[in-house]
Amino acid sequence: MSEMNMDLDLLKKLCNAFGPSGHEHEAQKIARDYGAKFADKVLYDRLGSVVLQKGTSGPKIMLAGHIDEIGFVITHIEKNGFLRFHQIGGWWDQTLLTQEVVIKPSNSDDLIIGVIGAPPPHVLSPEARNKVVTKDKMFIDIGASSEEEVKELGIRIGDPAVPYSEFRLLKRIRKEKKENDENAKEEVREVTLAVAKAFDDRIGVFILLEVLRRLKEENIDHPNIVFGVTTTQEEVGLRGARTSSQMLIPDVGFSLDVDISGDVPGVEGLVQKMGKGVAISAGDASMIPNPRLRRFVLDVAEEIGIRYQPAFLKSGGTDAGMIQFAGAGCPSLFLGIPTRHIHSHHGILDLSDVENAITLLVEVIKRLDEKTVASFTALE
Repeated sequence: MSEMNMDLDLLKKLCNAFGPSGHEHEAQKIARDYGAKFADKVLYDRLGSVVLQKGTSGPKIMLAGHIDEIGFVITHIEKNGFLRFHQIGGWWDQTLLTQEVVIKPSNSDDLIIGVIGAPPPHVLSPEARNKVVTKDKMFIDIGASSEEEVKELGIRIGDPAVPYSEFRLLKRIRKEKKENDENAKEEVREVTLAVAKAFDDRIGVFILLEVLRRLKEENIDHPNIVFGVTTTQEEVGLRGARTSSQMLIPDVGFSLDVDISGDVPGVEGLVQKMGKGVAISAGDASMIPNPRLRRFVLDVAEEIGIRYQPAFLKSGGTDAGMIQFAGAGCPSLFLGIPTRHIHSHHGILDLSDVENAITLLVEVIKRLDEKTVASFTALE
């Protein structure tokens, strides 16, 4: 295993894998093949989600990380060989121009790399030059000169694409003082950051796979059935979470995903920050977490002494927003990794936050017996 007892080779493979919503097969196979070694059973829903079951009795605990990433779909091939596209998931127009994408042709095994372009500012009117270029004005340039040349490469309308970006690590030396302690001495520590596309949400998938690995390799006893679920099509409507949670009817649900980091210039009002611990959500636009479940998780975090931080988002949501509706209702909670520059070619996160999330989940799972789970919804 790599530093921090995490399999960073796995994280690299997951992040570099191709897998936009609806086309998750490559990334899903990596997750399935790795997780199957630590599961008692592998199940599937019919929307492509994979369920890795650990344990055979007790409350059903669902850990959901969505395997899909945001991407693009080819919608038109111009006579001169340029490609028009539409988004899969949410893209901010400003992040796209001159970025590279990789296209997976339906009629070829070769991946095609292209560059997102638009008319250059030199040929625009002063008025147009000062406006944001929107996606509908952009195109993908693969170096082709005709529609026929594009088709010879195997590209057809409907073919998917994702950002072209490679996983890498950054080492930084950071000086810090303990928060809320003016007399604390400044400590120096080495920080390991990771940069990649698709942290949203391969990092959640990675976390649940690490939890399953540790439960197995460390022979950890837990009074429940853990379902590690790599869900599909989250970015286009939480669809895989809906089908998989309907299939499992869990008693407790956790969504594991990125969270927006509030430590970049111009971002105000977000308390969660990269490197300050796992974010334990107090709510977002898709759900209000079960308050007793959240209090229980906060208490465990404090008991074991890991770094955590409260969090809240006014907009956006996660798979937990769908899991909460399973069966007669499922107490659910979102645990997040504060990440800079989500929904772009290059996200950045601190691996210590990931380690904290894994450790917290293992300890929570050890304590989720029938009595504890029942207490989350009991009317006292």
